[in-house]
Amino acid sequence: MPSSNPLQENNVTAPKKLEIEVVSPSDGRGETYCFLSVCIGTICIAFGLLSILHEPSQVTLSELPNTHSNLATQISNALEEITLLDEMGMISTPYDLQQLPLPQSGTASFTQQNEYCFTLLHKGILFSVEHEQESWQAHWAPSDTINDCHATLKWHELNR
Repeated sequence: MPSSNPLQENNVTAPKKLEIEVVSPSDGRGETYCFLSVCIGTICIAFGLLSILHEPSQVTLSELPNTHSNLATQISNALEEITLLDEMGMISTPYDLQQLPLPQSGTASFTQQNEYCFTLLHKGILFSVEHEQESWQAHWAPSDTINDCHATLKWHELNR
């Protein structure tokens, strides 16, 4: 006689009663603490590496005092004229101070340090005009004494 239970016909036993484990929900405080610790640690490590890799520049450009702005403009204009004269072949090496249209400031005037370097000391600021590698450059530095263009001063490029 056929049995009424289909599982017994196929020789399959009925599953046993499963035990269900109830997991209580976590409040998340431990996870939040760990997550915040990892974030803060990552930011601290990134900041430390950036501070090691990105050192501040040794030469910080300062601003030319306003009392010298007129003279700086005259020197910039003279530098453009000198460049044009040099390109046209109207001046050539060895350069002579008398050939160059460099400005004067009251009693102060440019002095020739060598055939490529000309300096002017005016009220604590030393200006230099120099022929370097096929171009004319102008710089300034705080100084109380007349120096040449390669003195160990904090030179700043004269904005044109």
